[in-house]
Amino acid sequence: MEEFKFVLKTLVFTMLLIVLAQVKVGGNSIESYTFRWLQRSTVSQYIQSAAAGGAMALRNLAGHVKDGVASTVDGFQEGAHEKAVR
Repeated sequence: MEEFKFVLKTLVFTMLLIVLAQVKVGGNSIESYTFRWLQRSTVSQYIQSAAAGGAMALRNLAGHVKDGVASTVDGFQEGAHEKAVR
């Protein structure tokens, strides 16, 4: 029963937070102010640059793995071809 109460309290809190975020101050909602602040914060810029570096590393890794697998498969195919020709 305690778990159910926790879920209900969390649901009510979330709904209240969403409703309050829609309040307009000076023509823009609090949500839009918060979103812009999060995009421009120093922390988000560091996270974005780290994510971009991680994506680049994964792309390079995938390219190296693909090239390695292709050369290995080509080597197996050439070896099989040489055995069949003999």
